Amino acid sequence: MIQQHADIQETLRLQRMLLLLLLAEFLVFVFSGVSFSFLHGAVFFNYGVDAFFGIFYLASIPQFMVAHQWAGIAGDASIILLLLLLIKDPRRNYVALLLLLLLFLFYVTLMGYLNHRNFHIGFVVVLFPFLFGSVRSRHFAYEATRYYLLFFYASAALFKILLQSFSHTDHLSTGIVQQYAPYFAEANTGIRTQFNLYLIHHPNTGFVLLLLSFVAELVAVAGFFTKRFDKLIGISLILFHCVNWFIMDLAPFGQLAFISLLFMQKAFPPKK
Repeated sequence: MIQQHADIQETLRLQRMLLLLLLAEFLVFVFSGVSFSFLHGAVFFNYGVDAFFGIFYLASIPQFMVAHQWAGIAGDASIILLLLLLIKDPRRNYVALLLLLLLFLFYVTLMGYLNHRNFHIGFVVVLFPFLFGSVRSRHFAYEATRYYLLFFYASAALFKILLQSFSHTDHLSTGIVQQYAPYFAEANTGIRTQFNLYLIHHPNTGFVLLLLSFVAELVAVAGFFTKRFDKLIGISLILFHCVNWFIMDLAPFGQLAFISLLFMQKAFPPKK
């Protein structure tokens, strides 16, 4: 009985750690100016390729959120409050459901504002195991989320092959020129700019980094066959995002809690 109580407390502790990381990521969104509050008055560039997103725009929900600053502030405050409530007691699956819906609305709104698709869906999907009440259901939901995570990154690696990203050694260098042309035109300086200029003038080095990024994502395939390498896969994916952040300025925030699921197997144990 004492051991069972200790196991429950350890499980809750790990779940709280995961949720605290998710809270930290959302606060990064807030302080970097990309939360509901700061999207006030934003213009939507595209509604995305997913037809399901269109339901939100047909209902004018994202439009309402960005048209009224009070609604944006209320949205941010509600997300933070729900996260705090869930951190206090991760077993509140009804709180997790409300939080997931609100974060998904934020994701849909943010994707309509950005002029390209990105990888921030992780901060929504990570909540999936918390939607269930029983230990057994949470374990199966964790397993499903883990497989989705592995598929997410493994498919990204395979798309690099299908899109023939390795057919030209200057692929990365060309992408850097296209993304950072305004910075170079303004004679911007800094470590990132200097390193990117180096990659532009040394395309073979950029090609090696591209190959390493492919390997970093492809290692996720191993997770389909064994959990033995989950931590190694997690470290590989975090390194991938950090390097991507440094070179292409694509921040990893929104995916870190998601990837951390690979380190949190004991947070969602099977029912004994």
